[in-house]
Amino acid sequence: MSLLSHLDTRGQAAMVDVGDKPVTRRYARAWGRLLMAPETLALITAQGFAKGDVFGAARLAGIMAAKRTGELIPLCHPLPLSWAGVELIPLFSQSAIIIVAEASLAGQTGIEMEALTAVTIAGLTVYDMCKAVDKSMSLSEVSLLEKKGGRSGHYFAEDRSRLMREVTETELEPENLVFWQSLANGEIEFRLHENGGPFLGKVVSGRGDLLIGAVLNGDAVVVLGEALLRSQPSSKDKIPGSGFLQVLKPGSLEGNALFAVLN
Repeated sequence: MSLLSHLDTRGQAAMVDVGDKPVTRRYARAWGRLLMAPETLALITAQGFAKGDVFGAARLAGIMAAKRTGELIPLCHPLPLSWAGVELIPLFSQSAIIIVAEASLAGQTGIEMEALTAVTIAGLTVYDMCKAVDKSMSLSEVSLLEKKGGRSGHYFAEDRSRLMREVTETELEPENLVFWQSLANGEIEFRLHENGGPFLGKVVSGRGDLLIGAVLNGDAVVVLGEALLRSQPSSKDKIPGSGFLQVLKPGSLEGNALFAVLN
């Protein structure tokens, strides 16, 4: 028997019968990076394109694509999504846009393809709207960041993410600041508002971990549970090995929360 679920016993492409699977809550989150010239990113954020609001159009295109994935990819099931969302976040230091897409439903099959399709179409929409001034834009790193539900349980991309430990259930609100600090034992801990503020959780990692280094050293989008945050510029009087993250997309922080770095 083939290990590929979309091949039948004759080796032919076939749709998977999910009729006997139980209905469970499904969730998926994917991401991608769109690289471009600095001048292009400046035009986008200043809404300087004749076609209008680039981010708004791309966000809607990604959501629409998630809802119609079953029509785009031959063997995907048409799924009645409970929710889908797309975020586009500019990183000026890298002349890039980070795209994050999420989708959820109660169903019998996963929705990884819906999240991945949303990222891809959102990125292509930005390209379409901006290609008149920059044909060298490049969409890369499109990949699954996290999925929950179903027989395979909780998956997360270990090259970019970790599961948090000792998480305090919290709602991260827009504009909240989160203080982070790298500890001597290789852990990184998070607190709300400031050093000494309410403890949010920690990530256990070894010394020299590239993921932790990305937070310490660069401009990045950071995932904490359901929230998206952005690293803040360092100040001269900051505690060594520490900094702040600002909440861009609000969300809850609870058990098995994901920490990820997207840059």
